[in-house]
Parts: sequence; C-alpha cells; structure tokens
Amino acid sequence: MSKWRVGIYLRLSSDDDDDKLESNSITNQRSLINYHLSDMKDISVYKCYADDGYTGTDFDRPAFQEMMDDIRNKKINCVIVKDLSRLGRNYINVGHFIDDTLPRYKIRFIAVNDNVDSYLRPESMNSLEVYFKNLMNESFAKDISKKVRTSFEISKKNGNFIGVVAPFGYLKDPDDCHKFIVDKEAEKIIKNIFKMALNGISRQDIVKELNKNHIPTPAKYMKSFCKSKNPNIGIEWTVVMLDKVLRNKNYIGCLVQGKKTRISHKNHNTVRVPEDEWIIVPDHHKAIISEEIFNQVQNIVYNRNSRVSSNGKLYKYTGYLKCADCNSSMKKFNRPNSNSTFFYCSTYIKNKECSKHYITENDLDSTLLEIINKYIEVITNLSDKINDDISMSYIEYEKENKEFKIIELDKEEQKYRKLIEEVKEDYKNDYISKGDFELFKDKYMYQLNKILLEKEELNNSKSNQDNIDRINRIKRIGKIDYIDRNIIIELIDKILIHENGDIEVIFKYKNLYEDALRYLNS
Repeated sequence: MSKWRVGIYLRLSSDDDDDKLESNSITNQRSLINYHLSDMKDISVYKCYADDGYTGTDFDRPAFQEMMDDIRNKKINCVIVKDLSRLGRNYINVGHFIDDTLPRYKIRFIAVNDNVDSYLRPESMNSLEVYFKNLMNESFAKDISKKVRTSFEISKKNGNFIGVVAPFGYLKDPDDCHKFIVDKEAEKIIKNIFKMALNGISRQDIVKELNKNHIPTPAKYMKSFCKSKNPNIGIEWTVVMLDKVLRNKNYIGCLVQGKKTRISHKNHNTVRVPEDEWIIVPDHHKAIISEEIFNQVQNIVYNRNSRVSSNGKLYKYTGYLKCADCNSSMKKFNRPNSNSTFFYCSTYIKNKECSKHYITENDLDSTLLEIINKYIEVITNLSDKINDDISMSYIEYEKENKEFKIIELDKEEQKYRKLIEEVKEDYKNDYISKGDFELFKDKYMYQLNKILLEKEELNNSKSNQDNIDRINRIKRIGKIDYIDRNIIIELIDKILIHENGDIEVIFKYKNLYEDALRYLNS
C-alpha cells in the first residue's frame, strides 16, 4: 500500500498575463507533475483537482474547496502543485495554508518548480525563498488587478459598454458589442412608466397598475426575452424596481457605468460608488426618454415637497411652483372652513430665512391662464407665418433626408474610427513603418473630422425642424379656459413667485420663438 495518497492541484486564471503562457495551461501543469511523480514508488494519485478560469487572489474555488474537504476527511495526505503561484496569489491565505493547514492535518506538500518538498526537504518549507515567492505572487496579482481595472476604466470613459447584458430597454448592437440599440418591446414599458409619473400618478399606484396589467418586471423580461439564467428574479413590480427605472439616465442616451466596484484584488465583494464618481458618457445611444421629460419626472416624483392627494394624483402645481428668491418649493395651505387655497415659501415656513412670497390659488390661476394664452397666441401666429412661407411637405422631406444622412454619417464615422485603431495596431506590431503609420493616420483623421463637422451641421439644422414640430404642437392646443396639470406639463418648466406677488413663468422651450424667427430669416 502506498504511503502517500496524492491530490494534484491545478489552477489557471483568465486574468493573469503569465497564465496565458503555454507552460501554465492545465494540460502542461498535469504533464509536469505526472513526470515528477513517475519516479516515486511510494505514491499513488488519489485525485486531480483543477480550477480552470479561477483567480488566485482567494481560496473561493470549487476544486480547491473539494480538495480541502478530502484533506479534512483524510482521503489524501499529500498535495502537489506546479509552483506556489498555482496554489494562490494571496500571501496571507497561502501562508495560512502552509503554516497552519498542512501541519495540522500532517499533509506532505510539494511545489515542483520551487523545489519545495515538506517530507524530503523539510527546511524548504521554512526558507525565505518561499516567503518572498508568496509576496511576489501577491504583488503580481495586485498589479494585474490594477491593470485590469485601469484598462476597464479607460474603456468606460471612452464610451465602451463592458457589461454582459445591456440595461433594460436596450440590446447590445450586433455590429458593436460596446453600443446599444433600442429594444422596441421594453421601450413601450419604459415610456408608459414615465408617462404615468409625468401625469402625477403616485409610485405606489404605478406599481399597482403594472402588476394589474401583468407587465413583466425588468428581470422577468430579461429572462423571457434575453434567455437570462438568473434564478433570483422579481415576479412583481415594487417601488424599488420602479425607482431604478425612473432614475436611470441610460434612458436619456447616457452610458452610466462604474456604479459598483470590488473592495480589493483580494476581496471580490462589491460596494456602491458615490454618484459623483460614476462614469457617465452622454449621447452614447438613442434616448428612449427626452432629457426634459426625465428631469421633470425627477422633480415631480422625488421632490421632497411633492405630495399626492387622496385619489393618488399629484396636485396640478406640484413640482412646478418655486420661490423666486431662494428657489424652494412653495408650500400649499387650505384656509379653515373655506375653499380658499394659498401658498407660502417653504423656507419661510421652515426657518424664516426667506420672506412669505404669499399668493392665492385664484390669483395664480387667473394670471397664469392669461400668460399661457398669450404665449399660445404668439406661437400660433408664428406657426401661420411658417406655413405660409414654407411648404410643409418639403419640410417633411427635408427632415427624412437629414435623418437618413445622419445614419449614413454614423456608419462612416465608425468605419474611420475602426481604420484608425487598425493602423495603430499594425504599427504597434511592426507591420508598417512609422512613416506609413503617420500617413494613414493623418488621412483617416482628416476624413473623420470632415464627417464630424458635417454631422454637427446636420444636427443643428435638425433642431430647427424640432422647433417647428413643437410650434405646431402648441398651435394645436389652442386657447385654454382653465389651468390643469396636463397643460402645465406640456408647456412649463417652472413658475416663480416673487415677494410682491408677481408671477414669472419659465416655459420649457425658452428660445423657441427666437430660434424659429432666425430660421425664417435664414
């Protein structure tokens, strides 16, 4: 019977640069160890434990844990590895394994390339060389971890999505895995959620509505449509899930990454990163929600002074009424035993650090009605002038033509960016000379800059068409007879109340009239 029942331990990490060497493959580790054992007569191999694709910075590896169970159950009494780095790259963990676990269970330990054998050469276990090799292995792991993080961070800042699955509402672009395309089915869900929030429906009632209509949660949707294998999915909507949708800046075209990070190269648990340290790249992909609507929803839903009525709806002025001096929300009061409603500056109510800015609801309604109708009248007159001077069929044709051109320019931009990266790679690999590299790079950069300038001009002209669309939408509203929340949402950014009772209305499209006039005169 053999004296030593051997457990062969093999490990290969996908992160470590030196693990990409052929000599460190699982096959080559096994061959080296088997060759080393071939001359040992008192040894029999009990089992081979292989962790393929696992980091060495901790011992949370399935094959290693299985080997530990077999050590505890006395199924093996000898462990052999190619070298100390295969055991691990965490000095504390490896040191504990060598100094505590092995002696406690009377385990013989062999590291072939490091010339360590606790039975034949006991002094090899206590040498400074083992100590320094462990330190070097940990230092290497720390360095690799830092390189990987830095590489990912640079890629994120360059606008490259590095996650596995695109956010709810999007799919990975099949032509570029770092970009998104809109998922049309999920887009309908997201737009409906923002519409309900904009109309003043409380979060709790939105959740009830979604569950009542059996609208799939993001996780459930991802599982059914994207074949996600995550078992921990929420079956029904919750307020927390809803908040993640309503606060998600991905829906205004921003790429948001870096919201979580690992604690260290040793500890793979993640922690949340402060919002001001997130990596946000604007205009990364097509927006599902306009920035104006997104900001309005943030103000309506998450403003501390926003309160819903007993019917679950927001009051018509909620989120819009502000003190002109301190920009705090105006607080609503109802006079006892009457239907009279009035407003005070909330800062004045709280600590008297601002003045009252008192105004009644009746005065506010009548003044605002006059201001809005005057605004609609001016915009309607401008719309008539535009329709007289410019053929609307031509405008539609021009709009479609510009959109087509922008799509084509996007493709050209990606083409030249790819060419620039390829020529850089060719120069790096010594496939072309420095002179050829400079020549091709300058040529491609010239073409790329031409494309970017043309896109900028088209986008500027596209904004003129957007203004015309807004003007015609306002014209269709016509004269109004009373103030309701829908008209405020459609036209107004905020309403400022001055100390003397004057009302200042900030419309959503502040420069709409001036921009349209410039367009007519161009």
